Amino acid sequence: MRYLLVVYHQLQHYYVPQQQSNVLLYNYVTNPVPQDFWLRDFIVSRHLLDKSNKRVAVFSIFGNKTMIRFNRADIKILIARENVHRDNWRDYDNLCNDLQCLNLRLGFDYKDEPGYMRFPLWIMWTFPPNVTYQQIKEWCDQVNNPKNMSYKERRFCSFLCSHADFGREEIYEQVSTIDKVDCDGKLFHNSDDLKTKYSDDKVAYLRQYRFNLTPENSDAEGYVTEKLFEAISAGCIPIYSGSGNNPEPEVINKDAVCFVKMYDGMGIDDNRLILEKIRELNESEEAYLSFARQPRLKPEAADVIWGYIVDLEKRLENLFH
Repeated sequence: MRYLLVVYHQLQHYYVPQQQSNVLLYNYVTNPVPQDFWLRDFIVSRHLLDKSNKRVAVFSIFGNKTMIRFNRADIKILIARENVHRDNWRDYDNLCNDLQCLNLRLGFDYKDEPGYMRFPLWIMWTFPPNVTYQQIKEWCDQVNNPKNMSYKERRFCSFLCSHADFGREEIYEQVSTIDKVDCDGKLFHNSDDLKTKYSDDKVAYLRQYRFNLTPENSDAEGYVTEKLFEAISAGCIPIYSGSGNNPEPEVINKDAVCFVKMYDGMGIDDNRLILEKIRELNESEEAYLSFARQPRLKPEAADVIWGYIVDLEKRLENLFH
């Protein structure tokens, strides 16, 4: 039985030819996106294994965590790509703290545990693996540049979502009372622009909107995905819910975000004031630009983001040597 499990597990990795073959991914979805390979490419681009023959296995959470035990890699790393505190991720709720074979666990939680490091997923979606401090600083400056925001050439609001999680239907209906919300995702699909006009480039697509409805699929402290950062990269005002409505407090300027309340069965009265504010901003160019041209990121944002990169590189160097 153990042999069958090992064979099954070994078939679950993704190997890309002409890449470093001793860094393999396991327990990922069947159709991985480029960001799934971010950590592998981080290791390769920063030459962290050049002087080591160690085999590295990078695990996500889309498979049975028991399989991690039987992998024969020298170094095992877990990436929590979802809010593991939801019921459907119960096996990973403690970020596999019970698996002594794991060398490093990366997740969203703010906690101090041996073998754990907070490394939020949005960094992997926003920056390339070989990013430099100067590139991060330039990105922050671009995001905060008032010229990144505009009004007249933009439509009201977009909503890119696949699943009706966490009160998303209710918040979509509430925001739709202000004006038409364009949905290029599977949920409430009413537009094909993202694919036909923008070749699935989400940031380019979002630049045609004043607002972007960006709720997370669940609410947990520290759980912040790429959605919020794609919106601010495109110069949209985010309509956001998640992370206790205090996302990345060292990075995000909360005054530049419209926060909504979301939960199953909520009524429109819960969001009455913010909906009135969004309506006001949408109808007045002056009011909109005054709000939109606030810095989206705090002055220290570049240093905080770079700190995550440096800390990860140091942790990996210590593991590999």
